[in-house]
Amino acid sequence: MTDREYYGRTKKGFCRREKDGVIYYTVPSFDELGTLLHGFTSRIGGVSRGPFESLNLSLKREQEMDNVTENFRRAGRAIGVAAEDMAVCHYEHGINVEHIDETMKGMGIRRENTMPFCDGVFVTEPGTVAVTIHADCNPIFFADIQGRAAGVCHAGWKGTLGGVTGTIIRKLKETCGAEPKDVLFGIGPSIGPCCFEVKDDVGSLFIEKYGEEVRRIDGERQTIDLWLVLAKQLRELGVPAENVTMSELCTFCDSENFYSYRRDRAKTGAMGSFMALKPETKNDWLCE
Repeated sequence: MTDREYYGRTKKGFCRREKDGVIYYTVPSFDELGTLLHGFTSRIGGVSRGPFESLNLSLKREQEMDNVTENFRRAGRAIGVAAEDMAVCHYEHGINVEHIDETMKGMGIRRENTMPFCDGVFVTEPGTVAVTIHADCNPIFFADIQGRAAGVCHAGWKGTLGGVTGTIIRKLKETCGAEPKDVLFGIGPSIGPCCFEVKDDVGSLFIEKYGEEVRRIDGERQTIDLWLVLAKQLRELGVPAENVTMSELCTFCDSENFYSYRRDRAKTGAMGSFMALKPETKNDWLCE
């Protein structure tokens, strides 16, 4: 099976949901598990104004911190999780993924983030909500089908190039024994192959590692298909195509629903990915 054939066999489309005016998206296969509370927010349903309108979750870009705090509260209420239980990854555009627990609640929102630098966070017990922040970078949702672990990841082009999906698989194997065939993935709204334009310095890195097929050329314009890169990685890791759902929603193209760092030239807000195990989920296995 080629990489494009594998991509073609993945599931397509996230569910668009609304609660109390908040628009967010979920992965259908994750909904079917019945053990997860999760979602990817749009820019709709918050209190921020100006270029951050309205559900901005970036604490670094907006000066009105009360707005961002209220936005987290509204997003959490819509998805079904409490803002005080959230912990945001301490991202650095790398490939590290951290197992988090209740001791990290509030990090990155209500208190200083002292967890190790990481672009992915996952939980193995109910009560803590894993959060990552996005404004073009790929949101990667992942969950063990047996309910042993679930998380989210912020995959920028550097993390995607470096193979952060491999870290996810390795950490789940080490932590709870999950095999690649046991893990579901969802690739959320992010900058698409239509809009992730690069110069030769970046383009050559992807071509060298993932082949010419991940590049599109239109005259002097070249773009990289990060969605295909992630699919290629998952195929090579042994994740079945039917375990993967691609949202195929481009943040750059859709200014009504999404913030985009590139489109808005950095003066913009950010969306969030949220993941938690439902309170009734009980794990009997030993997590070292």
